[in-house]
Amino acid sequence: MKMLITPTLLVGLLAACSQAPAPDLHKLYINDDQAHPLVVLLGGSDGGNYFAAAQMQPLLEQYHDYGFSVASLGYFGTENTPDKPRELSLEVINERIAALAAEPAIKDECVVLLGFSKGAELALLLGSHFDTANHIVAAFPSHVAWNAVKSPSSQSGWSLNREPLAYIDAPLVSFDMLSGMITGEYVDAFNDALAEASPADIDAARIPVEQIRGSVTLVSSKQDQIWPSYDMALQIEEHLKQEGYSKPTLHIALEGDHYSYDRETMHKVLSQLNDVMGPDCG
Repeated sequence: MKMLITPTLLVGLLAACSQAPAPDLHKLYINDDQAHPLVVLLGGSDGGNYFAAAQMQPLLEQYHDYGFSVASLGYFGTENTPDKPRELSLEVINERIAALAAEPAIKDECVVLLGFSKGAELALLLGSHFDTANHIVAAFPSHVAWNAVKSPSSQSGWSLNREPLAYIDAPLVSFDMLSGMITGEYVDAFNDALAEASPADIDAARIPVEQIRGSVTLVSSKQDQIWPSYDMALQIEEHLKQEGYSKPTLHIALEGDHYSYDRETMHKVLSQLNDVMGPDCG
């Protein structure tokens, strides 16, 4: 029996195709038979692999102008990663990055993690607990680990050694979070969670950024409407100072909102990386 493809069915089929899972990994390497430094991009709480989209390729190609190959890594919501960002294994994510770092096309000791928002939290965690990455860029970062996003239950977003990481809880089912779904403003929910957490809770959830073995570059927003990235970046800076961190650091504080990372900022970040990575990564 032949199926009659009606306009309604066709729309449904096209919609299903458009919602196919994003790829776990997208690579755009400099293709000249030489080894180059690598920037690994980590997206935010929307999941998937935003930078793998075709329209992002011209932007990623600009990394080549600075001598960087680039890869975009999805860590949830892609073909072969968990559907939800609950207790995501840092070891598993690090192993995937280590596999990229070991490729002949990538220079040893020249790997950068560049994370955005939730991905910035992840980049700082990976840099703090593993030696795979040599430099960390955290755009709109957090100084602490948080609960799993988009989950009505309270769970850690991350796990290490098969144990959930300590976290600060900004519940999904709260007035500030629910109202944010209408206003687009979530920052009060995170500020309230930090204010209500005890000093012991903050210390337990604090990302041990002093253990990062290379440079740390922070990009924050003074008008961040999602979470208080500027204040949290200041907390990271202060903690590094208190711990006597001696590696190169830079904090680029933007006047705009959570989505104000633009081409100018990108070029500042890539210029900073070229300055701090040294001749072996040139």
